[in-house]
Amino acid sequence: MFPYSDPAGRDFINNDAASTTFRQRLQGLYDEFARQPNSGFTWLEAFDQLTGSQSPQQVSVDWAAFPITARGTDAAIDRDRFQNQDEYVEWRTETGQGGLTRVTFTTEFPEYFEAFAALGLDQLVAVIQDVLPRANPTAAELFGSGFNPASSSALARARTFRARLPENPWNNGEKGILCLTQQFNTLRALFNLLGACSVPTTRGTPENTCSLVEPACGPERSSDPVLCSTAQRSVRGNLGLSLRDPAGVRIVKLDGVWRINDREIDINDPAQNQESWVISRNGRRAVLSVAAGMTVDGNALITGAQVSRKLKVAADLLAAPTSVLPEWARTGTESSSRGPH
Repeated sequence: MFPYSDPAGRDFINNDAASTTFRQRLQGLYDEFARQPNSGFTWLEAFDQLTGSQSPQQVSVDWAAFPITARGTDAAIDRDRFQNQDEYVEWRTETGQGGLTRVTFTTEFPEYFEAFAALGLDQLVAVIQDVLPRANPTAAELFGSGFNPASSSALARARTFRARLPENPWNNGEKGILCLTQQFNTLRALFNLLGACSVPTTRGTPENTCSLVEPACGPERSSDPVLCSTAQRSVRGNLGLSLRDPAGVRIVKLDGVWRINDREIDINDPAQNQESWVISRNGRRAVLSVAAGMTVDGNALITGAQVSRKLKVAADLLAAPTSVLPEWARTGTESSSRGPH
């Protein structure tokens, strides 16, 4: 099994059982979509076995976090997170008497936390506290009343925790935000998107491939079309590709002209931003603390959706010519391939 790294850069809080559980989950996804017939998506191990001393290309695909499919106001987008925030980014806002005080963004997938939930309540609480140090969640908050995590199976714990995320106060905004929860923001959806878009086609252009592989790809979103066109362009150029380790979506930067009390600052520079913008957990989490007098592009900050328009996130891919991939990783060998060896 590939030694997949902790997407949050936390070494699975030194929990070997959680790392094994999560890595097995990831391996299953890579196996499933690398074996999809005629898809250029392949295993990560292939890029360590390129012939001719070749090195893989590293490709970053970025997009804006604002959910362009949402039809409501910015305030409604903030409020109805599980309905509207569908770009592999979700956020929680906090307000005070003076208005918006903080926006917390996450791109962490629930599958990561499921690995800890499968092990038991104590392990799940430990990883939640790694994200939210002041959290003191109860079993009822995490699993629902009437569910006994101690007497339940690992699978039941993981599934129940996942299903309850919209009601979990440490995730639904009441007390915090933990991970992605909107129905389309799943790790499996990301793999499914790349798998479908990595099947070469002569129909149309790479830019409109997304509409040809619905529902795997949502053509009205910001994320799916750019990821899909990148994958299709790669396979039409006879490249094999994969999600780079650690698989997921990372927070890149805030765009726009930012000022505090009319003084322009580089919001992405810790030396200038007065700790107003902090990215953590290997780019999977970020917090904007709204300082007094802070504006973006001349406008006062009112909603998290407003900030999301300026937020760039990205997924990282690896690619290499099919001709230098090992035989077992090449397009067209999926049905007979034994996979990495």
